[in-house]
Amino acid sequence: MKIEDVVGIIEKSEAVVFSTVNEKGYPESRALLNLANKQLYPKIAGKALNIDGNRITLYLSTNTSSRKIMQMRTNPKTSLYFCIPEKIRGAGLCGIMTEITDQKVKDDFWQPGWEIYYHEGASDPDYALIKFVSEDIRSWYNSAEHIFSTIPADKTE
Repeated sequence: MKIEDVVGIIEKSEAVVFSTVNEKGYPESRALLNLANKQLYPKIAGKALNIDGNRITLYLSTNTSSRKIMQMRTNPKTSLYFCIPEKIRGAGLCGIMTEITDQKVKDDFWQPGWEIYYHEGASDPDYALIKFVSEDIRSWYNSAEHIFSTIPADKTE
């Protein structure tokens, strides 16, 4: 398996499961729009996902007022999970999430119809664009687990 196979899973997954650590130290997961899905978001799919060796960078949108943003600000170590259930393929990515505050970048990702979530449009203070950079990737493909890491084994906790 190659990193491009992981990208294929990401690009086909309809949603992404985003997990943060809550104030009690437990993981919390919820589904978000998968901006890297080429069919759902053809105008930004090329921007929403970038590859650099075994590292994948993804962009997601959510509400600034959400609990997940508060949790991410407290602990930026997060995870994303993408899957294609009918093919029994999945990719779990662990990494660091940061909030994008540059309005030009947020404008670049803005999609028509998002006004239902962010009534004031791309400048709505409740519109958050977040950037995820992977450190470790575990993928399930053709009945086998495949691991991609950017952290040397002796540096992991």
